[in-house]
Amino acid sequence: MSSQVWVGAVATVVGVAIGGGISYLSNRQQMREARTQRLEEARREQYRRSVDRRFQAYSDFLTRVRSCRNIVRDYLLLSDHRPNVGDIDALVRSANDASAMVFLVVESEKTHEACRAVLSALGRATEAVHGLGSSSIEHPWPMLNEAIGRTTREFQIAAREELGVSGVEQQWIEYRAVPDDKPESGAN
Repeated sequence: MSSQVWVGAVATVVGVAIGGGISYLSNRQQMREARTQRLEEARREQYRRSVDRRFQAYSDFLTRVRSCRNIVRDYLLLSDHRPNVGDIDALVRSANDASAMVFLVVESEKTHEACRAVLSALGRATEAVHGLGSSSIEHPWPMLNEAIGRTTREFQIAAREELGVSGVEQQWIEYRAVPDDKPESGAN
């Protein structure tokens, strides 16, 4: 009987050791999978926050650029109730300030260059408002409208591509400003 007890005891110990080893390996694998899952979730959350920050920066910049475009249009086209040059300068500074956030969060060279092009167009508009441009064009608004509109659309397309948002087609860049005596067609 004693040999049967020893065999039983050894079998039990071996069974417990094998079971414990399997349990240990199983728990270790589960912990590794849980860690991988947490890391993947953290990466997804970080990416989502990055997209949200870029979307907010880009939309804020576009809103401020549109305000600049509108006030420059009013200044150059309206003879009565013309906006104040100081207000124009303040809006241009505001758009320039918003571009700082764009440059801080941008992840695409195309979006970066498009933002610079918009700022350049706004700079030309500011020069026209202040009469600093050496342009021989009698009325600068059609050219400025086209430049600001085209560069804004290029920025929108680049930002949409960077953020993976669909909706704007490349052909919108080719849009040309309609003369002021005709109603504009299409949205910007």
